[in-house]
Amino acid sequence: MIDELRISNLGVIAQAHVTFGEHMSVVTGETGAGKTMTVTALQMLMGEKVDPARVRVGADKAVVEGTFILSASSPAVKIVQDAGGDVEPGPSEDTVSLILARHISAHGRSRAFAGGHLVPARVLSRCAQHMITLHGQADQLRLRSLAAQRAALDTYGGGELSKELAAYTQAWNRLVQAREEYEDFVHHAQKISTERMAMRMLLERVDSVKPHIGEEDQLKEEAARLSNVQTLRESMACARAALSNDQGSGALEMIAQAREQLSSTHDRSIEALADQLADVDSIVADVYENVSEQLDHLSDDPERLEAIQQRRAQLRAVERELGMSVAEMLEQAQVARRELDESYDLSQRKEQLMKAVHMAQEKARAQAHRLHACRQEAAQRLSQAVNEELSGLYMKNAVFSATAIQREELTSWGMDEVHFLLTPHAGAEAHELSRVASGGEMSRIMLAIEVQLASRNGMDGHTFIFDEIDAGIGGEAGLAVGRRLAKLGQQTQVLCVTHLPQVAAYAHNHIVVEKLNDDHGALTNVHHVSGDSRLAELARMLSGHAESEAARLHASELLASAGVQ
Repeated sequence: MIDELRISNLGVIAQAHVTFGEHMSVVTGETGAGKTMTVTALQMLMGEKVDPARVRVGADKAVVEGTFILSASSPAVKIVQDAGGDVEPGPSEDTVSLILARHISAHGRSRAFAGGHLVPARVLSRCAQHMITLHGQADQLRLRSLAAQRAALDTYGGGELSKELAAYTQAWNRLVQAREEYEDFVHHAQKISTERMAMRMLLERVDSVKPHIGEEDQLKEEAARLSNVQTLRESMACARAALSNDQGSGALEMIAQAREQLSSTHDRSIEALADQLADVDSIVADVYENVSEQLDHLSDDPERLEAIQQRRAQLRAVERELGMSVAEMLEQAQVARRELDESYDLSQRKEQLMKAVHMAQEKARAQAHRLHACRQEAAQRLSQAVNEELSGLYMKNAVFSATAIQREELTSWGMDEVHFLLTPHAGAEAHELSRVASGGEMSRIMLAIEVQLASRNGMDGHTFIFDEIDAGIGGEAGLAVGRRLAKLGQQTQVLCVTHLPQVAAYAHNHIVVEKLNDDHGALTNVHHVSGDSRLAELARMLSGHAESEAARLHASELLASAGVQ
């Protein structure tokens, strides 16, 4: 409940301090006096964006501060505390006092405060959801949308419908998740298929060539030998001759002679050198044998040389084609062979995911049917309740009907299209509200629905703000609206900005916004009226003249009919 509202430099209001009581309060005043500034101030406390042009001319900033009395268990309390704000004890043990504030700079900067602490504006928005419901001409337009009608029906449905809606939302989320997993897999499977194809092509290419590490070096060496056979033969023949004993002056013969001479000295240290020459003789003999063997087998082989050149060209071609060395391609081939051996069956996995989507869809559809049944039952109850309200709102011949039509497609809210229909008078056909309801009729229908939502869902402590929703009506219809607002005020706090004296007469608290002129220009005074002052304000609203005796008599009759002395 809004307890106090303090406004500074907002529009035409220089300073204002307004206290609101329980039940129903009205704000009245001449056109242009600044009645809507009260609503603008509350919108600021609800975290809504406000144009800096609203700052009073000549002022640096506009400041709005509101004191709210809430149940200690209100979700708004936890929201403020989680944001670092504080609450104070309320007038009773089970209530708390919360202060919200908003500063709007003339240069565009905005700051929000909750419980004495600077907070983001969204904190005020979250709090407002649990404290205030604002209705104005724009809300009448929203009520014409199917989404707003569905939301109103779901709210009216209460606990059972909320339970079914929560269950459907859970089923819908599972369906969305299953669809996402399937779509992700399809996308991933395409990538896997492409990768597998590349792996198979790599293996086929590598297996067709069958390279091995070091092969190029071996072939290069063999090619060099075959290309230089004559030079090698001459070099090796000379080497063999230098080592042989054929001429008596070869290395083997000379080592043998040196060994013989050293062995005949009968000196142990010198004979040890002869033993070393024995080792040298063995090594040289082995070299001689190897040279002789290779020389005997050394011959021209043009065909082998050509085959080597072709093989080397083949290896270079595959390296260029794959963009990697032989060692790299062999490593990649090994990885590809392992991946292909270990990979799972894509078609089987796809089938599993498709089955999961189908099962999730069937579960969501089954839950949507249960939700539809709840909505149909709630629609019948809402239709009956609103029609009872409309009979008291001077729309006795009008028939309101809410209906939930089930469609085939699953959506995030179920399979239902909720429609609010109106039969404006006997003999007429039922049509969408947007087609047949006038502004005044829409105001009363919205009021009737809001009253039912409040009574159905226990909105005690909540504040309903109606910003000139009585536009387009008057006379007996205005009295009917006033009576119903006052009745709603018995359940919860109601604040109504109105131009109708028939509505204002039913208020428990009457606040007047009055424009004054002085040497500094226009400003607005906000004050409570009662007794003769209230009678004068109602007379002004009736005739435009606060002192008109006829208007004052009429105003007195209005107050009397409303039960106000």
